[in-house]
Amino acid sequence: MSQFITELKPGDIFCTRNPMWLGRAICWFEKIKSKDNQAEYSHSGIIINPAGTTFEAVWTNKKQNLFKAYAGQKVLVGRHDLMTIETFRKGWTGVKKYEGQWYAGWRLLLHALPFAAKLGTGGFAVCSEIAMKFISKSGVMLDTTSAEAVAKFIRTGESLFWRGWNPDDVADMIKNYKGWSVVFEGKLL
Repeated sequence: MSQFITELKPGDIFCTRNPMWLGRAICWFEKIKSKDNQAEYSHSGIIINPAGTTFEAVWTNKKQNLFKAYAGQKVLVGRHDLMTIETFRKGWTGVKKYEGQWYAGWRLLLHALPFAAKLGTGGFAVCSEIAMKFISKSGVMLDTTSAEAVAKFIRTGESLFWRGWNPDDVADMIKNYKGWSVVFEGKLL
């Protein structure tokens, strides 16, 4: 690595950019929808252990190694202050059903339309939606000052609306939202 990642933890979220045509197209659509007119990252996923094993949607939803899969690429890794082994397990329980599914590429077309990606998923999710469903199920972003939000979390097991999130939204969350910190941003060697 060109920079040192001190310690990866289960529940860290990562973003990276696919340099191929699909990654460039995703960033182009993200930039159109972005409030800051920036879109650097076209892929995101979940880190599930300190060795860098990830769970992500590539051609199939699978586990792979962050350092092997993204060697030479710029990566952003973020962590929420409230992520613990217990909250990680809650989040993992909510997304592990996606493992082995084919990539939901048809949902990318829905992301091109501002409202369409928020419609029902049919049991499928793209990379950033899997990462955000994990965060939703973990409860780390639950607004505990709102009785309505807590009641909804108890009723549904979800703390935020995860459909329609794209990798740029995930990167913005890591960099700007309360409770999040950047663990690493740089090129992996």
